[in-house]
Amino acid sequence: MGTLNDLFSQMATKHPHNTIINSAQRTLTYQSVENSSNHLASALLRHGVQLGDPVLIHCSDHAQALVAQVAVLKLGGVCVPVPHHADTALLGQITELSGAMLVLCSNATREHWSLPAAVLDDERTWAKITPLRTDGSLPRSGAADVAYLLPEFSPDGSVTGHLIDHRAWLLATGARLRRAGRARHGISAGTQVGSARDLVAAWWAIAAGTSLQEPRPTGGTEFAKQLRSSGISSVHGPDEYAALLTDVPPASGTEDRPATVLITGGPLPAGTAERHAELLPYARLLAEFSPRDGAMPWTARDCGADSWNPEPPSLVGTSVPRVRVTIRNPDGEELPAGATGQIWAAGTALPFDRLCDGCHDTPVSHRGSFTHSGYLGRWTDNGSLQVLDRTHRKPADRLDTTTPPRPMQHILSCTSTPNPETTQICGVGR
Repeated sequence: MGTLNDLFSQMATKHPHNTIINSAQRTLTYQSVENSSNHLASALLRHGVQLGDPVLIHCSDHAQALVAQVAVLKLGGVCVPVPHHADTALLGQITELSGAMLVLCSNATREHWSLPAAVLDDERTWAKITPLRTDGSLPRSGAADVAYLLPEFSPDGSVTGHLIDHRAWLLATGARLRRAGRARHGISAGTQVGSARDLVAAWWAIAAGTSLQEPRPTGGTEFAKQLRSSGISSVHGPDEYAALLTDVPPASGTEDRPATVLITGGPLPAGTAERHAELLPYARLLAEFSPRDGAMPWTARDCGADSWNPEPPSLVGTSVPRVRVTIRNPDGEELPAGATGQIWAAGTALPFDRLCDGCHDTPVSHRGSFTHSGYLGRWTDNGSLQVLDRTHRKPADRLDTTTPPRPMQHILSCTSTPNPETTQICGVGR
């Protein structure tokens, strides 16, 4: 198995002139992203970024974010996507947790950072990068090396960083492509650049060789119109989609193009699948239960298959390939089907480790260790997982928050010493 950057390069070779980013501002082809990311990766290597180094990516549009991610992956680095809406406190937590020393950002986000930064929508940055010869001997990650550090924000203010290797991301993306199809009319992106769901949309589009469309309409009427007329698929969170449906008008009798609506995160709110079937009957509804990082599913459910025999919204489907979901009691013992307990999962298609800053998670001792979902549930007689409630952890289950979080370099043996030359390219836009 290869890496995510291998996948992108393969698609750029196979479909060089296909559009990958389609927005009102600009259009990018697979080949143009491949070329730009090669130049950026070579520039970052020349200025001190090494194999396994974490790099923060905080961009205001999907074009910049995609070029940044592909460049970091080509360099053998680790992408640390920062949601565009993150506040100053969260930015500090993500920086401390990751140990990153560099930010790839936009003019709109540059002011939030004191670290060296390359501003990707500044012409002066590319004036320095483009003339550089692309390096043909960039460091290369392996399938088991870290591709992403995805931050998970808890209501209590703690942050968990989920470490995902190339193999896990490729396995999850491949299984999603088989479930959801190629979405040949494109996939719409949300407004929160850098969120887990936008990463899902981007890599679904890349694996399918199709385009990432932006921005997605925010109102239900406009969303339904786009879905019906263009057949563009989309990715949403459960609550976001339920709220969107409240403003969707009834289906018309006009000819529609089939599309797929993919929901990732927790269980669907009650009535969501039924309302979708009523208002958008031509669109397939798929739900992925990805309770922690929001990108790597534990189970999946084709809600359209239930349209004539509605099931409780708390049913989240069956385990996805390469993931084992179990129900366990507070002592960690596995429970039989029908018994209620804590939902845990492990597998090669899930994050292999976690970094913790004041969070509740127990340390991961080895690859394949089980991860707690934060939910109670049970297996039904027909083999579906039913989510019943949130869990309430005891104080004893918390990590000692007086212990500093493990910085990412301690795990990856990355350098934590900034290269003084980095500011030659990364000081633009201060």
